[in-house]
Amino acid sequence: MRFFTGLHSERLNQLDSMLIRKIDEQRGKREAVQQIRGFMTQFGWDSGLNLLDEIDGVKTDLRDAEALRSELEVTRLVEIHPTDELRVQLRQLGAQIAEISEALSESEQSIEEQKALRAELITAKIKAHRSQRASQILDGVNYHRCPQCGTDVANRASTEGICRLCCSDTHGSKETLPPMELEALRRDLNERIDQIADSIHRRSRELERSRSELTKKRGRKSALDQQLQTELARYDSAFVENIRDIERRIATLKERENSLLRLQKMPAAVDELERQAGSLQGDIDNLRSTVAEERARLKAADDKIDAIAAEFKRILMAVSFPGMYEDDYVQIDPRNWNPVIVHDDLKWGFWDTGSGGKKTAFNVCYALALHSAARAMGMPVPSILIIDSPTKNINDGENPELVRALYDEMYKLAAASTGQPVQLLLIDSHLVPPQDEIADFLQQRMAGEPDAPSLIPYYVGP
Repeated sequence: MRFFTGLHSERLNQLDSMLIRKIDEQRGKREAVQQIRGFMTQFGWDSGLNLLDEIDGVKTDLRDAEALRSELEVTRLVEIHPTDELRVQLRQLGAQIAEISEALSESEQSIEEQKALRAELITAKIKAHRSQRASQILDGVNYHRCPQCGTDVANRASTEGICRLCCSDTHGSKETLPPMELEALRRDLNERIDQIADSIHRRSRELERSRSELTKKRGRKSALDQQLQTELARYDSAFVENIRDIERRIATLKERENSLLRLQKMPAAVDELERQAGSLQGDIDNLRSTVAEERARLKAADDKIDAIAAEFKRILMAVSFPGMYEDDYVQIDPRNWNPVIVHDDLKWGFWDTGSGGKKTAFNVCYALALHSAARAMGMPVPSILIIDSPTKNINDGENPELVRALYDEMYKLAAASTGQPVQLLLIDSHLVPPQDEIADFLQQRMAGEPDAPSLIPYYVGP
């Protein structure tokens, strides 16, 4: 229809598209600016100065937190640890335990040596006593056979100072101690053995006391070790908890600082977005002026639209369309090309006509008005008009005037000799012949006649 009426213009379409795009772009930018500023206002960031103040506050809090962390670390290194006294006691106990353990080892070794010496002295005393008794018993005995191997030595010649059994020199072995000296030696050995036994007893008692003391000190050290672990856990847990709390606070402040630094760019970006939206207004005004100029150039299209509306009203009045009066007028909106009948304060159109028959008649009248106006105004509409079932749902027996008038208007359009000729193709269930003869009028029945059988043999109907 825009093309038929001359309202169509490629440049106008481009200008309209550009104008709509610019308006949408401007609306989108302004809505974005409004929403972003509304969001920032909720948090008090409606201006860059507020953000700067908040960033400065976060930086101050961050410096304070870092200073507090440094102070805690320095204090931990400088101050006396609550467990230092326990550590000193544990070191002393460890040294004492080591000394006692070493002393115990030495005492046990000394006792073992004394026991070995006592055993040797006892053995020596027994050997001396046995040797003396053997000498006393065997002194002057002559052996006929060797007591070792039983060899007969009775006939062996005896020599002065030589043993007849082993042939050893007997001069030295004959020198034996007097009985008094032997008894003194025996008593001396007994005293020495008793002294050693007394020393072993005393050392053993001392060793038991040392072992008891070692057990006590080890128990004391174990208790202090447990206490040290408890104190360390308690002290270190408090320190670690403080450090962790400060570290969390520092991390939070750093993240907030980074977020605020990123948000600091937002007001400038919003101002830039608003400036872009404002600059688009100039483009929109220029496009609107250009569109108005282009539409003014197409002012002739409005006359054609008015001619279609006037012809449509004439045809409606000619066919006595229900609801149409002389004082009514027709409006055609070039945005959707829907004709509207204005009656006082009421408006009605195609969807308000009621039955299907009236809707069909309404459309047929509109098509006839378009072709009739096109012939008069020289609009480039097609030269053929196909109308299918114009009297659909309209009974010519009940409303013959409307049917007759509608067909007269169609025949009038086809029979007009002025302007561009129109070929009219009517398809209907009933024929309403023209009242006046029309050149080139052809009639063809497609079904229900002997010479025009139906395509479906068993179908009976229009």
